Amino acid sequence: MSNWDDVAERVVFNLEISVPDFQSAVPLKSKILDFGCGYGRVTNQLYGLGFRDLIGVDASESMICRGLNAFPTLDLRHLSDLPLPFPDQSFDAVITCAVFTCVPDQTERVKILDELHRVLKPNGVLYLAEFCSDDGHKFTSGMGVSMWHSQPKVIEGMLTSFEVELLKAVQSPTMSGHFSEAIHILARKN
Repeated sequence: MSNWDDVAERVVFNLEISVPDFQSAVPLKSKILDFGCGYGRVTNQLYGLGFRDLIGVDASESMICRGLNAFPTLDLRHLSDLPLPFPDQSFDAVITCAVFTCVPDQTERVKILDELHRVLKPNGVLYLAEFCSDDGHKFTSGMGVSMWHSQPKVIEGMLTSFEVELLKAVQSPTMSGHFSEAIHILARKN
């Protein structure tokens, strides 16, 4: 059971994706994986924008149950561990929204990114929206979950098998209501 299972019914995620940037890089007919989808908030947002070939996966079974209750038309799946149950080059795009923020171990982050790279088609799009900070700090959130607001260069440095096309920083509210820097990266698989 993940720490997210304990808070799945009361947590409200609020980090946004840049819809114009995502839509300009990912055609509507694309097959998209929302990795670490939580309760499917971003998956549902993409569905509302007209994307239909969507799969959301998350390690928290309680989050997936919440999402299936809230958004019964979505394909949300509990996935307890890697590797992903998809063949190589299955997806045109993969999106992560505050996923690496919740992985406070660099080795684990690289393992996840390698797996996302594997399931992306050649020239496929990886879209990351992640909280960060210039000093990079690890902490336990008010929800009791380990977090890492790493330096932007740490996140960008993980993308050695990708070509970064867009990198921008914005201020965004966190789950606790504070504002923090968030980085948005759009990269293509080499």
